[in-house]
Formats: sequence, C-alpha cells, structure tokens
Amino acid sequence: MLKLKQYENELIKVIDKLPEDKVIEVLDFAKFIQSQHSPMSRSQIDKSSLLLQQKSLSKIWDSPEEDIYDL
Repeated sequence: MLKLKQYENELIKVIDKLPEDKVIEVLDFAKFIQSQHSPMSRSQIDKSSLLLQQKSLSKIWDSPEEDIYDL
C-alpha cells in the first residue's frame, strides 16, 4: 500500500506541472483505463438492464404465435 501512495504522490506532482488541457487528457485516459477494469467492461451492460430488457420483451417472446416455432 505504501508503494501505491508513492505512485499517487508522484502522479500528483506530474499533473501539477501540466497545462490544463493536458490534465483533462490525463483524466480522460485514467477514466478509460478504469472502464477497462470495471465489472461491466466486457459488455457495458449490467444485470439489471438485461433483466429489464427480458421483462419488456417477454410479451413478444411468450406469445402463442411464436409457439409454432418451438419444435
């Protein structure tokens, strides 16, 4: 954990010396990296969104007309 704190301090020192437009770039890049390591990074869809979609589409999927395709 001490090593992480050292990296944080070094990063802050570097950022303090950058112009504002470069700080924004660093922040944008950091958010991009964070998104790549988040639990939703692969699909960008969380479980609750999928369940909501499933519920709304069940009216279409569970219709008697569709039963003819079940073999």
